[in-house]
Amino acid sequence: MKRALLGALVAAALGAGVVAPGASAGTECEGLPECIRVVGPWVSVPAGPLPTYFRVRCPGPGQTVGGLDADFPRGGGGVDVTFLGALGGPVGPGITTGRDVVFVAFATRPQAGTFRPLLGCIPASGGGGRSRTSYEPIRRLAVVAPAAVGTMLSAARGPTLTRRVKTVRLREGARQAASHSCRPAERLLSFSTAIAFRTRTAPPTAQLASIRATARRAGGRVLVTVRGRPPAGVRVELQIHAVCVR
Repeated sequence: MKRALLGALVAAALGAGVVAPGASAGTECEGLPECIRVVGPWVSVPAGPLPTYFRVRCPGPGQTVGGLDADFPRGGGGVDVTFLGALGGPVGPGITTGRDVVFVAFATRPQAGTFRPLLGCIPASGGGGRSRTSYEPIRRLAVVAPAAVGTMLSAARGPTLTRRVKTVRLREGARQAASHSCRPAERLLSFSTAIAFRTRTAPPTAQLASIRATARRAGGRVLVTVRGRPPAGVRVELQIHAVCVR
């Protein structure tokens, strides 16, 4: 497999990592004295100008993403991959990342491509990360000005964006439906979907393109229709992202 390094987020002493079963030997744990490798599924990236978003999470509470990598099929997979991170300094686990990371992939060829996300997670005792996830940056603007009567006015906190993610295992039917929404106090701003295959090797291009998800907005909900039959014995997942504002 060809692997592309997405970024080293932390400098630490060299040491042996704790490897999850079936994990690839990527660079996501390099430089981390304690590390849990997490191997995601093969994510389908349809051709076209729109990005594909896919979230991967550390397995345990309190864990923080300390490194990232990705697997690609031979020939590169036909995708370019980055990730969403929170603003803050210095850049590092608990500031740039949290327990979750959202990978962002663009197709670089006129056909479906794929990649497999990899995480290197720092155990709860191995890093002092914040609980806020990487894809929920919060910007606070505070302005203080004198009022006409001599009192002080302070601006209210600005809007907060939150990415709500739902993962559904697809059944072996030819047509399926799913839905997702923001929480009651939130408003739906945008949405997206992704299809992923939990296989040892990358699915062929024809298989990647054989299952398609179409999403539309219905009031405050995201309605998704999936067309295409999952291969027998293969776990295929639909991930729905709802970007919400309150």
